[in-house]
Amino acid sequence: MKKVIYSMLALFCAAFTFTSCEDVPMPYDQPGEGGEETVVIEPDGLGTAESPFNVAGVLEYVNLLSADEESSEDIYFKGIVSSIVTNYDESGTYGNAVFYVSDDGTGKNTFYVYRALYLGNKKYTNGTILQEGDTVVVCGKLVNYKGTTPETVQSKAFLYSLNGETKGGGGGGSSTAIEVNCTKAVELTNALGDNDTSSDTYAVTGYITEVVGSVSKNQQTFWMADTKDGGRVFEAYWANLPEGVSEFKAGSKVKITGNLTKYVNNGKVTAEIKNATVEILEQGGGDDTPSGDAKKVTIAEFNAAAESTSVWYQLTGQVKNLNDGDQYGNFDLVDETGSVYVYGLLSEKGGEKKKFQELVAAQGITEGCTITIIGNRGSYNGKIEVTNAYFVSMGEGGGGGGDSSGNVNKSVDGNVVTLIVPNTTEGDKVTVDLNAQGWTSGKAVDPATITLDDGTKITFAKGDGSNTPAYYEATKGVRIYAKNTVTISGKAVAKVVLNCDTYNGTDYVGNSTLYANASGTTLTICNEHSEAKGGTQLRVQTIEITYAK
Repeated sequence: MKKVIYSMLALFCAAFTFTSCEDVPMPYDQPGEGGEETVVIEPDGLGTAESPFNVAGVLEYVNLLSADEESSEDIYFKGIVSSIVTNYDESGTYGNAVFYVSDDGTGKNTFYVYRALYLGNKKYTNGTILQEGDTVVVCGKLVNYKGTTPETVQSKAFLYSLNGETKGGGGGGSSTAIEVNCTKAVELTNALGDNDTSSDTYAVTGYITEVVGSVSKNQQTFWMADTKDGGRVFEAYWANLPEGVSEFKAGSKVKITGNLTKYVNNGKVTAEIKNATVEILEQGGGDDTPSGDAKKVTIAEFNAAAESTSVWYQLTGQVKNLNDGDQYGNFDLVDETGSVYVYGLLSEKGGEKKKFQELVAAQGITEGCTITIIGNRGSYNGKIEVTNAYFVSMGEGGGGGGDSSGNVNKSVDGNVVTLIVPNTTEGDKVTVDLNAQGWTSGKAVDPATITLDDGTKITFAKGDGSNTPAYYEATKGVRIYAKNTVTISGKAVAKVVLNCDTYNGTDYVGNSTLYANASGTTLTICNEHSEAKGGTQLRVQTIEITYAK
């Protein structure tokens, strides 16, 4: 991990007046010369409430974002106030503050906290104001402003704690939490202003009705309601897993504690608690069989049914959009009446996750084969899904190997993506270092095409994505965003190996839907995603091309 060097020589801080973010100078200086003694401070922390980044860590995190790219989630970081631009003002005109923090309280290697709200994620009206030397924890969205200034996003960050004093804001338990059910929590949340957070702490009791996504940094998101089949009523956004619990399970009765937030995005209102403390009252998601026989339905009938985690459906259809190497079991199931997305097919009810390839090998599941599964009717971001799904049997078309003509087989091993063109024989190989092409760091790849000595061209394109592929020196290669493409043309290819960046335990190997197609002397790779932005970046450092004989 890149080291951040701090000088021990204290510097006097000049006073500045800022009228806009463009007026902000670079917040970090170069280490002194002439033999100054230095102290090495390593980046530390996970960016959570329990383990906030130090300033070195948050600088490293934000510097890996694209220019003007915001963090996808709230990040916690801790530091010492080194200088104050504008303090919290009792007049309540703005209710926020602008200041710098560093790991040692000096003006070296500082992070810019821009217009952060006060304790409890509220506008400041009264209370202790900042002083240089205070120890603070800040929580919120971060941005790499113009690619030069790491900072918090205006009004999307707040002072989580001041010298140990906290009023909640980002979660945490409280012995005086107000006890409510999910319905009451929604009612109280709707009374808040848009994107406001309550100053009081609440303990919301209900049942987990749907778990969203996988565990990250010991947190996971889920929906809850007052009954097991109550649907999506209240959201626990990146809730903290209790000690000894590896993941949340639908059907569990829980109590979550934190501050209510009314999250509004594009007119859609979500009642939630971010980073909640969770107490599991009754464990769900066991090995019980579905209550009653599973209903045999067509996919059209399944799609028309109401969401429920207690009603089970049996579906039979063809497997489509199967991704080679996918460990989770995400694909489309199609019959003559329609199509539905299967999210995480298990080998048996309550089976172990991330074992889909073992099921594929055992049953011979291939693109186009027919299978029967059982699961619940769920949805995510408005898209209907088969959730809690498990395998029942093979039908017609199974075990025959399938037809992969024209498709490239993909496998992922750690930070390495391997793409193999079927029915080819390997010949000569060439390796391209994307960190040695002379591109400008933090900018779109220009020129967008590399021409190799043998005439092969590698072209990076925006495709249907929102962002253009960009080179970053820090990650030693090119960041390929959602729906971006990489095209290799000029010679027939047998195999391509992409060596990718790894950071903070994440292998940036693109989305699970990443695919490649080969035709003649052209192979195209697409970091496919459900939307034009978001998902997992494909951060390619080197490309190894093996030509076909």
